[in-house]
Amino acid sequence: MIQAIAFDLDNTLLDFRYFKDVTSLAAAKAMVSQGLKGSVDSVNKEIWDIYDEYGVEYQKTFSTLLWDKHEIRDMNTFERIQQAGITAYLKSKLKNLRPYKDVPLTLKTLLTQQYQLFILTDAPRNKAWQRLVITGLDSFFQTNNVITYEDTLAHKPDPQPYRELLNRAKVCAEKVLFIGDNPERDIKGAKQVGMKTALADYGWILSRDSKVEPDYHLNTFSEILTYLKS
Repeated sequence: MIQAIAFDLDNTLLDFRYFKDVTSLAAAKAMVSQGLKGSVDSVNKEIWDIYDEYGVEYQKTFSTLLWDKHEIRDMNTFERIQQAGITAYLKSKLKNLRPYKDVPLTLKTLLTQQYQLFILTDAPRNKAWQRLVITGLDSFFQTNNVITYEDTLAHKPDPQPYRELLNRAKVCAEKVLFIGDNPERDIKGAKQVGMKTALADYGWILSRDSKVEPDYHLNTFSEILTYLKS
């Protein structure tokens, strides 16, 4: 019987694709308005090219854009454009970062049913907590139940983050359900240590050609309740 449920954060609890779409566009508009060469659409595409190459958690997206792609070497110009992009990104972030619509009520129901709830994310600790606080999801998770990159210095699917989760949950692996959006990272890692797994098909699936098969597919977040009943 499942006793603990662990979630990836981005694309599993949070509508991260929508968030990245609107924030990257806001940043592109701001940087072009400060003199960055190109159209808003072309600069936005360049931002997404960097995301594709380095990942959406990359912390130097705008500096890479300005230094590598646009070869801006005058540092006053560089910082003027970069800070315009960062400020627009952050303003848009506060307005547009949000959970999937059925997440809050489902988490509340799971807590009522006495499940332990965890987050296991590759995001840095400060970013993970920032996103939880902005969206109001922090109230559903005990402080010790949020596991980030800094806790093990290993990224999924390395088994170390999952073992840390088991250590904190104090239950055996087969009593943990892990839910994530990435088969090659979330699902593969959880299966390696013996957890039950569910793939968030409603999210932004980054590895649709993966051969890693979860125990269950979720078309909506609230389907977790149906799975647990079965």
